[in-house]
Amino acid sequence: MFRELCGEKTLKNVVLVTNMWGKVTPQQGADREQQLKDKYFKAAIEKDAQLRRHSNTPESAREIVRKILDNRPLALKIQHELIDQRKDIGETGAGKELKREICLAVVEYGRGIAEVEESMQKAIEEEDEQSREELEEEKRKMQEEMEKLRKDLEDMESRFEKARREMEERIKARFEAREKRTQEAYEAKIRKYQEKVDELEREGRESTSEIASLKKKMAEARQKASQSTQGATKIKKWRCILM
Repeated sequence: MFRELCGEKTLKNVVLVTNMWGKVTPQQGADREQQLKDKYFKAAIEKDAQLRRHSNTPESAREIVRKILDNRPLALKIQHELIDQRKDIGETGAGKELKREICLAVVEYGRGIAEVEESMQKAIEEEDEQSREELEEEKRKMQEEMEKLRKDLEDMESRFEKARREMEERIKARFEAREKRTQEAYEAKIRKYQEKVDELEREGRESTSEIASLKKKMAEARQKASQSTQGATKIKKWRCILM
């Protein structure tokens, strides 16, 4: 899941931090760290992710932060998929992986329920009412968990899509407000140039170089104002970055 969220190209910016070194012996800590390197974090480390120790000291924390600050910011894989490729959350690599994990969990709960039902049948045959009641309660809890997982899977995409729409609307509103201020500034500048031109023309100085210069500036301001108007119709892309 983590690799699907980040993407392999951004794993070089990942810093995996271990802590609680004071609660184990140095040898125990080193053994567990090696296990993390060889098993759980192996794939990420092979893609240049860094493993660092936090010794519960300000200096070790600063060292980790310095390592992060040295990185060149990169967009995450899921952000490329959602923003650049316009995929729904369920179509992204992370979404597919989450669905796979949830489906596997549902299957495991199904197997567990089947095993509990077999044990319940045995308890009924043996007239063991206490065991049957305990198993029935266990089955009920497992069914509830399984249904919860199924509901989470159904709700995942709709919740994320709603959040994305709200985010895009906020960004659009901010972008349009900024563009409106820019447009108003250009229009004020154009009015100022026009007033000066009108003043010079009333004085009978229509052919002066000053008027020509002002009209050129007005044309440039109008062009920039037009470009600003066109830009206001576009929504800025938003993305977080992995430092």
